[in-house]
Amino acid sequence: MRISLRKVRAITGMKFHTLLSNISVMLGPILAIGIAFAMRNLMPDLDVSKAGMSFSTNAFVLSFGIIFNIAIAGISMTSGPLAEEKEKNTLRVLMTSSVNGLEYLIGTLLPPLLILVIVNMIMIPVSGVSFGEVQFGSYFVMTTVASIISLIIGYIVGILTNNQMQASIYTTPITLLLTSVPAIKLFKEDLSEILDYTYTGVLTNFANSLFSESGYQWNLTDISVLFGWLLISLIIFIYAYKKNGLDS
Repeated sequence: MRISLRKVRAITGMKFHTLLSNISVMLGPILAIGIAFAMRNLMPDLDVSKAGMSFSTNAFVLSFGIIFNIAIAGISMTSGPLAEEKEKNTLRVLMTSSVNGLEYLIGTLLPPLLILVIVNMIMIPVSGVSFGEVQFGSYFVMTTVASIISLIIGYIVGILTNNQMQASIYTTPITLLLTSVPAIKLFKEDLSEILDYTYTGVLTNFANSLFSESGYQWNLTDISVLFGWLLISLIIFIYAYKKNGLDS
């Protein structure tokens, strides 16, 4: 399948305009920043070195903020628009033109990915963490891979649903589960090890380790979890795409 960069650029530009003008979709990243800012100012300023507690307000706010952005905003940025285009038959018109499926997917993936990455960077100072405290390379790689996973999950939901209502119903339990990971790991230690095998659990562990003496250390478990989720989501997406297509 050949890819036309001209068509990809045209779709990317169109998708940027569509996303930025879609208030319901852009509400996710805006809420992520707003909630993180509110939490940072309302929660007591605790650190791992105080009262023998293994907790840091800044780390908790950062993990919650990036997970809210990546999980809720990321999934909705691809599931909602894809379901809307199917519902309004605009996707069918596009697919019957000279644009192929791969060109459409690349062109529609880049804009939300860039928005997620930018918000992930903004989340660092918003959560009260300085850029010097963050292992920036690890942070960028980890949050970007997690963002791609969420966007692919959103595509899967969009492919399997026929309208925005169905997409919303499908995504609600998924996003609730993924975004509740930081709180569950904090209050339910018996579930912590299980949640370590979710990609949002890896993000939570990374944020919590920022204020430890040794900082975050890449390990085989986190790498396997991240790329395992990426691989599995890609396999499910390819299966759903081959079985249903984008506009069925």
